[in-house]
Amino acid sequence: MKPVVHKQPSQAIVYDPGCMDLPAAEAFSMEYWQEQGALSGQALGRGSAWFVDAPFGAVVLRQYLRGGWAAKLSRRHYFFTTAARSRPFREFDVLASLYQAGLPVPRPVAALCRFQGIFATGAILTKCIAGTQTLADALAAENADTGDDAEVWAGVGKCIRRFHEAGVWHADLNARNILLDADAQVFLIDFDRARLTPGKPVDGRNNLARLKRSLDKLWPGSRASGLQSAWEQLLAGYRA
Repeated sequence: MKPVVHKQPSQAIVYDPGCMDLPAAEAFSMEYWQEQGALSGQALGRGSAWFVDAPFGAVVLRQYLRGGWAAKLSRRHYFFTTAARSRPFREFDVLASLYQAGLPVPRPVAALCRFQGIFATGAILTKCIAGTQTLADALAAENADTGDDAEVWAGVGKCIRRFHEAGVWHADLNARNILLDADAQVFLIDFDRARLTPGKPVDGRNNLARLKRSLDKLWPGSRASGLQSAWEQLLAGYRA
């Protein structure tokens, strides 16, 4: 992967020429893909994310939104310094590094940073990981047995440990940012504001605590007794 950066007076795009040609700004617009009849769904999470059947393949389009007190000023605009330090460019760079290192993440396709003065907006396109569902959706599924599957939970723990050993700190590790496929392979997504320190393992306790709070919130009440066992299996996989 050899990303290319294309700069213009009020915007910059970084893209993987192995996935697509230089995209127009419209490729980062949900409205554009809606007009093309290419939207196939929407994902839940912190930001706005849509599944797109684009000419260059199935991708996820995610726009960067602000939360907390900052959202009262503007949901879409954030402070701008340089394109290279913008949220979409930094996430693209982190994903590119992790993907090339063989870690289970979506391949980054392109990212856009639009700026004017001290404010910017942005979006990112990543490859869809086919045949997956979020851990949150797996738990919520009717008659789901995920909560009782020790192999799944140990696999989640092992996957998270791989990232921590690689020096990755995930800013929002929750059940919606963990994907499972039919073979119980585990992937992590949404690396907005993630930190990467290659060769320096991170202390993962805060990440794990955040994930535990997410599971406490999303775990089905009808299967509440299985949460502690699942969590212990996850920790066992993490420490293996």
